[in-house]
Amino acid sequence: EGFRESYLDFSVKLLKQSRELSGQNVLVSPFSVLTAVGMAGDGAEGGTRSQIDQTLYAGIAPEQGKEGTLALRQLLEREKKGAAVKTADSVWLKTGGPFVPDEEYLRAEADLGAAIYGAPFDESTCADINRWVKRRTDGQIPEILDEVPRDAVMYLINAVAFEAEWEEPYKTNQIHDAVFYGEDGTESTVSMMYSEEAVFLSGAGARGVKKPYLGGYSFVALMPEEGTSFSEWLAGFDGAALWQILADERALTVQTGIPKLESRTDLELSAVLSDMGMPLAFDEEQADFSGIGSCTDGSNVFISRVIHGTQICVDEKGTKAGATTVVEMTKEMAALEEERVVLDRPFLYAVIEDESGLPVFIGTAEQF
Repeated sequence: EGFRESYLDFSVKLLKQSRELSGQNVLVSPFSVLTAVGMAGDGAEGGTRSQIDQTLYAGIAPEQGKEGTLALRQLLEREKKGAAVKTADSVWLKTGGPFVPDEEYLRAEADLGAAIYGAPFDESTCADINRWVKRRTDGQIPEILDEVPRDAVMYLINAVAFEAEWEEPYKTNQIHDAVFYGEDGTESTVSMMYSEEAVFLSGAGARGVKKPYLGGYSFVALMPEEGTSFSEWLAGFDGAALWQILADERALTVQTGIPKLESRTDLELSAVLSDMGMPLAFDEEQADFSGIGSCTDGSNVFISRVIHGTQICVDEKGTKAGATTVVEMTKEMAALEEERVVLDRPFLYAVIEDESGLPVFIGTAEQF
């Protein structure tokens, strides 16, 4: 229970902060960010460690947060008919330089399933990391790094690939062109997929719908009530509100329209995570990652970048999505009633794992 609230809180905060950074149509995978940054947290000490724990697992004990993340991962990786979800972690170490990794840290990450690679950290390493990410996201994220900086000593990477078919795929006669009304008054033509669904969502000034995939996942979409701007509504929205809406779902016939959706987001999250409460991790002098390793030249190790890439495609057959998070460690420089929910103006959406009720992906669709 505590983990669920903490995870939803982290998910919505991450979405809102990322949207401020990148503008409309942002998509994040809270699971991927939590996992990759958590790997860095495993080797942090002192104030750096407590800030990371507080940011990732607000309101609960770090152990509970780690156990919850692991339990969610096991749910995601269970074989389910009609849905395929894959997650993978890797640790990449610069060989032949001043950085000496902590063997115990590497052993602990390997025990948790991470692949460990030693590499020269040149152009070939950049290509190898991109290849690893592309393979682990089923081609959804073909490239995440454009270069490996000279002072980089370690990469901690998580990848997620999601693919699921709708319980009831759309037929051709259910798809029609429709107008999508942007918040700024722009109108665009979208391919709207119409259907009758059975779960109505409402609360916190929004109304929405839940549409099931095969294999124990659902697509959830929420739209503010008519007359409320999406930006204003989102500003007051939080994890507790999302939890309440999902918990209060109602069995009602819902005439639904979901636009076909394709979105790619690329973010550098160091400013976002710093604002969320963990600035020490990015401070080249004060960061304390002594549990990960040390440099023989006396320089300190800190997080220089947290690169997050996501991709989603929602169409008549189902949904494909991928995400990766790369934490770059650097040494300092140097049914009875009927409701209608047609998503023809900005909305929030998420891909939810049904048993836990937690989002693997969460995003906004504000312009097409």
